[in-house]
Amino acid sequence: MTHADALKLLFPIDLGGVFADDIELEGKQLDDAQASAELLLCEMLPQSADITISDWERVCGLTPAVGDLLQVRQNRVLARLRTHGGLSLAYFQEIALSMGYTVTIEELLPNTDGLGNEGIFRWRVTTSGIGPVYFRAGRSRAGNRLVEGDIINSLEGIFTDIKPAHTQVIFVYI
Repeated sequence: MTHADALKLLFPIDLGGVFADDIELEGKQLDDAQASAELLLCEMLPQSADITISDWERVCGLTPAVGDLLQVRQNRVLARLRTHGGLSLAYFQEIALSMGYTVTIEELLPNTDGLGNEGIFRWRVTTSGIGPVYFRAGRSRAGNRLVEGDIINSLEGIFTDIKPAHTQVIFVYI
């Protein structure tokens, strides 16, 4: 039942002419307001955000890559919001695990690659078995490919965004 139909039920007689046009116009405005409210309910959570995903990324301090899928962008925002902060290797492994990746992280020793003391703040993230992302109704946008390649950019992006600024992360894929 539309709002116009509900408004018509409020009157004891059938109104015609200008009154019927007013009821239709007011009913359409109420229908539009309800549709906007339902859309707002979806946009208020990052896992279902579509139109406001760029606002979520701005608030979280994330910069999406040009070809990132909506699902990847939503997952990065969720991962950022779920982080409590920390600098330990276990903390970063837990973040990867929450995103569905199994990784091993090791700190590299200085002077092992000819960089001298500059190589002191480097660590290597090794992961394997990264699979494709499939188009999912309700999570993907029209125009996205049905199958997207590896989504490792999501993991690299969140690690790059939350790592300490003076460190360098090297990603290795097996």
